[in-house]
Amino acid sequence: MTQHPLEGAAHALTSDQTAAIDSFLAEREDELITLVSDLIAIDSQIPPYADEREIVAFLVSVLDRAGLADDVSIIGPTPERPSLIARVSGSGGGRSLMLNGHTDTKPIGEAAHLWHTDPHTATIVDGNLVGLGATDMKAAVACMILAARAVRETGVKLRGDIVFGFVADEEAGAQLGSKFVAPRVENVDAVLIGEPSGWEHDWQGIHLVSRGVCGFRIRVTGTQMHSSLSDRMPSVNASLKLADLMLRIGSELDLPFTPHPLGGIGPTLNTGVMIQGGTYFGVVPGQAEFACDLRTVPGQTREQVAAGIETWLEACRAKDPELQVDYEFEPGLDWIPWSELEEDHPLVSAVSGAARDVLGEAPQLGVFPGGTDAPWFSQQGIPTLPSFGPGTLTCAHGPNEFVSVQSIHEAARIYARVIAEFCA
Repeated sequence: MTQHPLEGAAHALTSDQTAAIDSFLAEREDELITLVSDLIAIDSQIPPYADEREIVAFLVSVLDRAGLADDVSIIGPTPERPSLIARVSGSGGGRSLMLNGHTDTKPIGEAAHLWHTDPHTATIVDGNLVGLGATDMKAAVACMILAARAVRETGVKLRGDIVFGFVADEEAGAQLGSKFVAPRVENVDAVLIGEPSGWEHDWQGIHLVSRGVCGFRIRVTGTQMHSSLSDRMPSVNASLKLADLMLRIGSELDLPFTPHPLGGIGPTLNTGVMIQGGTYFGVVPGQAEFACDLRTVPGQTREQVAAGIETWLEACRAKDPELQVDYEFEPGLDWIPWSELEEDHPLVSAVSGAARDVLGEAPQLGVFPGGTDAPWFSQQGIPTLPSFGPGTLTCAHGPNEFVSVQSIHEAARIYARVIAEFCA
């Protein structure tokens, strides 16, 4: 098990201040659940289903009423895809921390009929708050706001600033969100992203690494012709050729990597996340394609992936002279970089200590299974912790998404301690 950096270190908060923060949050548990519910009620699915305008306007009003809007900026490449940056000023001379969360959600999609409740009506079921975006990641956004209120209203003195970074477009690749926002962020010493940090249970890891995302499509060309002639005339069924490639790519595609020291984690390849092909009955398929979702690890490059795909396809063509196949990277998802934070960074110490104080034991340091907004900030030289937030990733992007009520309240207490530790 990885040793945690804050063992035996002094805390910025006194015991009286900690008690005051916890008392403040305990008195407002219902208010916190209401705020999460209000966020879930706002439809912020990625376009074309919705966008982030309504939820950003609502968050501005929440911050303003809470006295947490010393300096507010709404930025984005278009008015329809806004991101919110708000700064709560400290006394000066301390480290400033951005609390980051995305405001968009995946679409409800084809699983709409599998929801047991209205996706946009937060419903408590067996100790869990169910709703679209509950764990990914509207609960974390609400917890960050109430945690900052707790620190400020209990009189904890901060030298550094608290910065809220509530961003658009994470669920569609961040091109219009954090990739746009990060170069415009100033005077931030570190970023904490509240992505759900469990997959089997809450608080499973403090994730210092987020894997990168690489999307690509394999496209096969066949012979489009009248299907009744396939036993009399030469033809190539693009869909059948495609099926063979889909079965082979997982075991044959060679993409070198170095297992990450935090758990020996490597890349994952999900084949056929989308499939298209054929025209209609009576037609031999002349075109077919499948999409692949590759999650990369530190050290891998786009050039290495391209070389691996090309080498594999050349071998496939050599084995099957009839095969006409090519590939292309998915625009906007061709290469979202991986991100990594050093274990000895002060933010890691602050998060580990806060988690230990609230949970009784700090989760292990690890690698986040998916991608996050972290690389866009880290590429600007801003150290970023990719994931530590309430909920489990397992239920995200599917029907009946939920976050445990207990983890919501734990998150608010943890974030308040992190703010005080890092910004003091």
